[in-house]
Amino acid sequence: MGEQTIPMFPLNIVLFPEQMLPLHIFEDRYRMMVEEIIDKDREFGVVLIERGSEVGGGDMRKNIGTLAEIIDFEKSKDGRWFLITQGTRRIEVFKWLEDLPYPRAEVSFFTEEPSISIESEEWLATVSHMRRVLAILAELGDDVAPISTNISEDPFLGLFEMSSILPLTPLDAQELLEIDSFNKRYSLLKKFLETLEETANSRLLQ
Repeated sequence: MGEQTIPMFPLNIVLFPEQMLPLHIFEDRYRMMVEEIIDKDREFGVVLIERGSEVGGGDMRKNIGTLAEIIDFEKSKDGRWFLITQGTRRIEVFKWLEDLPYPRAEVSFFTEEPSISIESEEWLATVSHMRRVLAILAELGDDVAPISTNISEDPFLGLFEMSSILPLTPLDAQELLEIDSFNKRYSLLKKFLETLEETANSRLLQ
């Protein structure tokens, strides 16, 4: 698909493809956004707010984000929405439109690599490394994802899944999202894993 104008929801988090994202919609402009899309394609873009706040505008937004699809919802009597959304594919904003009544942008969609060449043993070793890091962090009392969290056997999808559950800073997560090469993204994720493990091990020794 080519260029398209879509509703946008800037947030203080990075959303990855395949990642589940629950949302509580209480602000008037985003209530209006949901009302307009809930009976249509139920899709909107999520981008990281680099600086500022998502409430009231005046924020600095990243231009690479992820399309989110509403897969379940509930509306309260006072008009608030409770959404379960899931990231589907990466988008790049090439033009922001006026935030009237809510943020919108003209976006294009990434053309992802059709296949990934990586040995299954290497991939399984990386997944095991992630579980080991999560186990250490859990032992330290950090609030992290369970080590039993399912990771896809497809490295392309699995890499996004790991990126979404590791305790990374928003800017580190954004860097992973923006990289347009699996091999470079994979290399960077392994570096982040090593850094997380080193830091966690040093905390264990304190």
